[in-house]
Amino acid sequence: MMTSTSPRPDDDHWRELTMQRMNRASSVLHRIESNDPYPVEPNSDLDGDRKQVPELFVDTLASRRLKVAVDYLAGLRDILNAGTHYYTPFALLRAALESSATAVWLLEPEDRITRLQRLVGLHIDDTNNKKAFQSMLPEEYRDPFDHEPGIEKMVADSGSSRDKCKFPGYTSVLKKIDDLPDEGGSMLLTWRICSGFSHGLSWATTGLIPQSNKEQIGPTLHRAETAPNYELVSSLTTTVVRTIERADCLFAVRRTSRPHNVKLTFSRD
Repeated sequence: MMTSTSPRPDDDHWRELTMQRMNRASSVLHRIESNDPYPVEPNSDLDGDRKQVPELFVDTLASRRLKVAVDYLAGLRDILNAGTHYYTPFALLRAALESSATAVWLLEPEDRITRLQRLVGLHIDDTNNKKAFQSMLPEEYRDPFDHEPGIEKMVADSGSSRDKCKFPGYTSVLKKIDDLPDEGGSMLLTWRICSGFSHGLSWATTGLIPQSNKEQIGPTLHRAETAPNYELVSSLTTTVVRTIERADCLFAVRRTSRPHNVKLTFSRD
């Protein structure tokens, strides 16, 4: 909450604080850019996952999502250094959160059957989206590859029925893995705020943007001087960075040979 001594929401103090918070994820950024960011050790959880479903690896999809997340975070750094942006930071934060949360969702379950259900479900969702995209292309540009035989084998190898292998959508994913559900750092709350800005919804784009000298010029129309809310950007960045760190920690747990004493530890501030 802003006090009388707090910097204004558009003050550069919040930009600098956002940069500091993003710097916490720099080690993940450097790791994910390497050729083999999370080498899987023999007798680890991920090694067992690979052996059961050899056509598609949990670590491949999770590292891909994490790479997407840190790239969006790097994009946020660039635009904060480049000029004044009212809404763009929230779209980038939303994208980074969705990708890093999906990595957490894939890696978090202790039991293999759940991890493999989520792996296959995410692949099915991916191929369904590809089909929808392909159907909009001229026939000569469509990919004729049939994913269905591979999917059927993955489902069989996973040991689950197809109806158990589903990607439930981001609302359900974020509810499932939200580590601070009743606090300001809630993943779901962060996602809803970022989504509100991404879709141009009034409750976000006017209600959460600082305004001054506001006047009503029509029954439903107001005019006001506005400023970017970098204080809110900084707060939401904390949640996104925490999620990226959490996925990184889960990789350590899942890729290390059993037995081990690796603990899930990451910053929450």
